[in-house]
Amino acid sequence: MRTTVHKLFWIWQLPKEEAWINEMAEHGYGLVSAGKITFEFEDIESGQYKYKEMMLKGSFDSKNVRNFLKFMEEMGVDNVGHVSYPGHTIVYLRYDSSLENFDIYSDLDSKIEYEKIMVGYLLFAAIINLAAWILNMAIFIANCLRGYPSYISLVSTLSLVLTVIIFINISKRNSTISTLKAEREIHE
Repeated sequence: MRTTVHKLFWIWQLPKEEAWINEMAEHGYGLVSAGKITFEFEDIESGQYKYKEMMLKGSFDSKNVRNFLKFMEEMGVDNVGHVSYPGHTIVYLRYDSSLENFDIYSDLDSKIEYEKIMVGYLLFAAIINLAAWILNMAIFIANCLRGYPSYISLVSTLSLVLTVIIFINISKRNSTISTLKAEREIHE
């Protein structure tokens, strides 16, 4: 029997999303299709499969992505879904749980590249929120100078709070990048 679940994960929450999908598999629900907020599962033997998500450069139809998926297929790893973003594609990969130590991001350069991509998306979101906050504050100040009754809008407050949260996340990811680079230097 198939079950559809609607759940929102931000693009920078791939590890959290992957953990949730694997938790569903442990409870006997295997991912068969994925969209931006829609996940379709079918009944499987509990723990039969494990799942990995990977962000690849290029569209789903690009040669780079197709070659990677063909390579994964040759290793016994199935592509069960994808979500496209500008310049990148997230693929959902399913493999037999007997491949216990299967790790896509096994090299440090791939991990660093992934973190840099996430910082780029977060920075874009922070700039949009900061611009919304500045616009709202300009409207508030203009209304105060004209003598109109004014209040700081909920949107303005939320924009500022969200911007701060995003910058904290960017800071954590930059720290992760620095740690990974230091680890790479130790291994070289």
